[in-house]
Amino acid sequence: MLMLLAFACVALAWWARWRARRWRLRTLANQLPGPPALPVLGNALMLIRNPEEIFITFGKLKKEYGRAFRFWLGPDLNYCISEPDYVKILLQSRKLNERGPQYKYMVDFLGYGILSGSGPVWRKRRKLISPNYSHKAIENYSYAFNEETGFLLQRLRARPVGKSFNIYEEVVNTTTYTVCQTLFGLSREQTLNLPYLQEIVNDTHQMYAEAFMRMTKWYLQIEPYYWLSEYYSRHKKFIQKTKYMVEAVVRHRVRKLNDTSLIELDDSEIEFNKHEVFSTVDKLILEKSIDYDEMLKQIFTIFTTSQETSANIASFLLLMMAYHPESQEKLYAEIKEIFGGEDRHVTDEDVKRMPYLDMVFKEVVRLFPIAAMVQRTVMEDIDISHGVTLPAGSSLAVLIFHMHRDEEFWSDPEAFDPERFSPERSAARHPYCYIPFSLGSMNCLGRYFGTKLVKTICIRVLREFKLTSPETYADLKLLCAVSVESVNGYPVFLKPRLN
Repeated sequence: MLMLLAFACVALAWWARWRARRWRLRTLANQLPGPPALPVLGNALMLIRNPEEIFITFGKLKKEYGRAFRFWLGPDLNYCISEPDYVKILLQSRKLNERGPQYKYMVDFLGYGILSGSGPVWRKRRKLISPNYSHKAIENYSYAFNEETGFLLQRLRARPVGKSFNIYEEVVNTTTYTVCQTLFGLSREQTLNLPYLQEIVNDTHQMYAEAFMRMTKWYLQIEPYYWLSEYYSRHKKFIQKTKYMVEAVVRHRVRKLNDTSLIELDDSEIEFNKHEVFSTVDKLILEKSIDYDEMLKQIFTIFTTSQETSANIASFLLLMMAYHPESQEKLYAEIKEIFGGEDRHVTDEDVKRMPYLDMVFKEVVRLFPIAAMVQRTVMEDIDISHGVTLPAGSSLAVLIFHMHRDEEFWSDPEAFDPERFSPERSAARHPYCYIPFSLGSMNCLGRYFGTKLVKTICIRVLREFKLTSPETYADLKLLCAVSVESVNGYPVFLKPRLN
């Protein structure tokens, strides 16, 4: 009893000291509405629920308090924003160039990479690998995109007609092998022989979900509790597997660099040598300021943010076509007009001639954005409007998922309607209510890579197969963790088309 009383006294003293030191933060917090907060815990108890319910909670808070409200996660003050005028200012501000504090739970298995990092070192790394995601570089990836999609079609042809399956499981293998052969510079044989590759692909969803749980559940942020949990044990095993896989990638590229006498190049020559583009892995190997363990995490970040995200978008697009036969037939007619009955490689010129495909793609990433929300740390006080100041030391959470489904900006926002991205309807809409790849200096680096890969896969799959699903759009349940996912997978039936 005495120990419990002592603990209570210590907790109360800590809380009183925190309130005194954070007086200004608490005062400015009251400039925006928000739910009543408990001592120490803040509003954290509101997030102790299933991951698929957390964003329902944020949706209710948005409905009650508006597009700008405050939310206390323990002692951390968060501003939840889904007002486009504010988003435009905030995500492009230099005062918000640091990831939010919850990203630290991604750092354990991603390091300070392009997804979880920020600051000068992060900017240097991003600048180093950005050319590998440019339009020019992606032109050189077309062959790999198409070849791996060809192998995907072979696997789909071998599936029994009339039996549903989760198409993500096939698509993610395609995006995985493609990333390894483009951004990593491996051969297909080297890719298929990487240790633990398939296990990592299968487990990545779970690891992201558990990282999100740590972001939102206060008790998992208590390190001793986390170390004793089943999550920590799984996490350590996953990290070990990723290390083995990435070390194999590095060995392949070091061998290649040595064989072609590229390892001795000066920094100024890192972009090209004899017209050969360096892979992202090559550039990190040649970067002298990065230590070995951090390099491995950087490489895995590039891997998972490219293959998993692309597979997710492609699977959603194909599932939406299965749910919406009229849209599928309209898209098929566009594909048929360009490709006829020929199964050939998709070119950039082909994609440019497909406006309906572009509308379908945009509608998919509106409904299922790559990041349901993004968080930034407020480094300096920043005024947003009408005397409202976000104070230094607080965090900003931009609710992209909810902004994309706000009925003020989108008619019938829950419906799947590619026509809402026609030029006429797009021109009449607020330009910042749609940010599927985020905004500003920390936007999605792989947006061009992913867009082209997804469109290549979907064109060739839909040219050859008619898709249906054992479920309907009304049955779709979403899990909004680090990204937006379908709780029940992506179940489809395939029916070969007669050319």
